[in-house]
Amino acid sequence: MIRAFPLSLRLYGRWWLEAFGREGRRAAPLGARRLVVLLIGFPAFMLLQLLHWLAFLLDEVLFPGYRRVEVRAPLFITGVPRSGTTFVHRALAKDESQFTTFRTWEALFAPAIVERKAIVALAALDRRLGAPLSRWVRKLNSRLTGDLAHIHEVGPQAAEEDYLTLLPAGGSFIAALAFPISTSVWALGRLPELPESERRALLDFYHAMLQKHLYTASPGRRLLSKNAAFGSWVSGLEERYPDGRFMVCLREPTAALSSQLSAIEAGLTLFGTAAARETFTDGFRHNLAYVFRTLPALRNRLGTDRLAVIDQGQLRRAPAETIERALDQLGLRVGETLRAEIAESERQGADGGRRHRHAALRSGKAFDALAAEVGSLHRDMTDTTVEEPRANRRG
Repeated sequence: MIRAFPLSLRLYGRWWLEAFGREGRRAAPLGARRLVVLLIGFPAFMLLQLLHWLAFLLDEVLFPGYRRVEVRAPLFITGVPRSGTTFVHRALAKDESQFTTFRTWEALFAPAIVERKAIVALAALDRRLGAPLSRWVRKLNSRLTGDLAHIHEVGPQAAEEDYLTLLPAGGSFIAALAFPISTSVWALGRLPELPESERRALLDFYHAMLQKHLYTASPGRRLLSKNAAFGSWVSGLEERYPDGRFMVCLREPTAALSSQLSAIEAGLTLFGTAAARETFTDGFRHNLAYVFRTLPALRNRLGTDRLAVIDQGQLRRAPAETIERALDQLGLRVGETLRAEIAESERQGADGGRRHRHAALRSGKAFDALAAEVGSLHRDMTDTTVEEPRANRRG
């Protein structure tokens, strides 16, 4: 994983410098908020990443056994953004007897084993003192997230996308919110197009993050990963994990693009990049089209016992039935605990009670081009979604 360190320095340095260049200033003018982000926020962020790398070094000395951990038969939930991946992930994550997954605090603040153990020890001390630190963290989280909770529940203990663990390596697509004109950021959403050395370094780093998680997790549980930006990573992940399984959530392309653009509005304001909306529209359209174009071949190669497609419309209509079918198709156990958790999620609704309502933006050149390019591919993929459960099949 050490190869990712110089890569991260090179990528972050390039993105930061590009923000001050002509194209960077044109897309996101250097107003007061933007300058605060680049001159204060970014150095603080890089300091945190360097602290993570120091912790990774300590892991090699104190916990070298993590490198012997096998990531057996992981389950990856991916597809396209705004297609139900969070709902599926959090429904499955509740079955802690079968699955283990990253929590927000672990992915963002403790990707290293030494950090994880330190925070666990601090949390234990906090509980003995009456949990004053926990109450402060909850209050701070409520203030920082604000309306974002209506789109995507955020909290230290929430099951979270593990793309956050790629931040120290410069491999997290979330960086596009801060650096919208950097082409190498957008390329993270089209992994096979990256140079082989960068692609391999990121996959090796990600594998190490999964090993570290399993090293500290209770034994005997299956790694559950969720990342909507991993739609283009399936080919690399299936090569690395030949026994892995994939749940691919899809949504009508223009609706997915519209919802994605609406969901990032708060982020654009935070990073001072709201003026770059056209850049984001083109970038997301390009990456969405790439995922839709490459998925049919992947499905044919992996087969339905390794890749199950879940359509968001079907998920909204019958969430419990849709998830159970997908698990059954992949040959995964649907125990009573998991069935009860899925049923509870269904009672709450397929949006967990936090449906993201937005003004649909499905007209314009970008939306017309996306519909023309991959609309039929979406229909073809979702016409053959998860099959009937084995128990209900004839013959």
